Amino acid sequence: MSVIIRYILRELGVTFLLGFVALTLLLLIVGVVQQAIDNHLPLIYVPHLIPPVFANMSPISLPVTLLLAVTVFFSRMSGNNEVIALKALGIPPRAFLMPVFVIAFFFSIIGVGINELAITYGRQGINMVLYYGTEDILIERLKQTHQVVTKNNRITIIVKGVDGKGRLLDPTIMLKKESVTIEASSAQITTDFNENILRVVFVDFRVVGEGAFRFAGGERTVEIQLSEVFPIRRENHPSDMGLHQISKKQKNTAEQIEEQQQIIAAHRTFGAGMGVVDGWVAGPIADAKKRIRSLQTLQNKLSVEPPRRWATGFCCFFFVWLGAPLAIWMRKSDFFASFFACFVPILILYYPLLAFGLDQAKNGSLPPMCVWTANVVIGFIGLWFLRQIHRY
Repeated sequence: MSVIIRYILRELGVTFLLGFVALTLLLLIVGVVQQAIDNHLPLIYVPHLIPPVFANMSPISLPVTLLLAVTVFFSRMSGNNEVIALKALGIPPRAFLMPVFVIAFFFSIIGVGINELAITYGRQGINMVLYYGTEDILIERLKQTHQVVTKNNRITIIVKGVDGKGRLLDPTIMLKKESVTIEASSAQITTDFNENILRVVFVDFRVVGEGAFRFAGGERTVEIQLSEVFPIRRENHPSDMGLHQISKKQKNTAEQIEEQQQIIAAHRTFGAGMGVVDGWVAGPIADAKKRIRSLQTLQNKLSVEPPRRWATGFCCFFFVWLGAPLAIWMRKSDFFASFFACFVPILILYYPLLAFGLDQAKNGSLPPMCVWTANVVIGFIGLWFLRQIHRY
């Protein structure tokens, strides 16, 4: 039996390593190219994107590669009647599947760690590369499109061109909030990361707008928040927080909800004593209730993140739990047919159920643990196939 287990684990290991390297490299190339194209990233920044993009893509490649490895091996094993031969020797499928399930369980724990790494290092690493490359990215975008529009269309920059030194030629900046348009013969862009500000220094500028005045020369500096140009930093978003940050944020949010509830109670007590509930205190109470609803929505999102990350990490185990017995049950040496036969129920059931549970948990309609529903459904389907391969 030990010889059979070593044989199975060796074959699975080789297939997994080859598949993981190939798929991860493919996703890495696609991810880096996509980031570079979408953000007009100069080539000098591309090498800095490789480590965080690799970390960001690993949670995708790990479960898919595990599913591919077990379907390739067990479909070939079943198609060559090796499973029947083992049964004839008195070795049931559970005997040689159990070590595979145990390894898949440990890979799931690793998957949880990789998911955490993808968030704390992968996403934030990509954001930091883009953040510190803001000046070069903006100049590259102006070279290619001659126009940049900031968040909510508040600021629009239009240029005729950009010279080799990064100087903007015949720039025009439209400030929507001030209803002012600034034109100049040239401009220079600089960034101040200490204050998170992008400065545009206009030379020989003239202002067009209500109450505007004209200059024959001179300089004018326009300061723009970096978050307006590239709103990419979302450290306070629950899906971009580490698990240790989430627990602290949950505690802080609960304290804020309790504080707002105390405010409501105090105003109601005051109103009841003065008989002016519908007068003086109705507005503050409504504001506090609105604040509580906003905080409760945030609390729901925070509460669902830990179980979601554990559930998505343990999809490695449930993919193997379904893929291995299904490949044996099909008894086909064509591993492509077996792989897609395993992947179809995952596409049809797993990801829609995961998305549904996630949305309902964030809305507060269902408890956070409902994100495990997809894993449980896949687990029951895999259990049915396990019973079938043991029975026949």
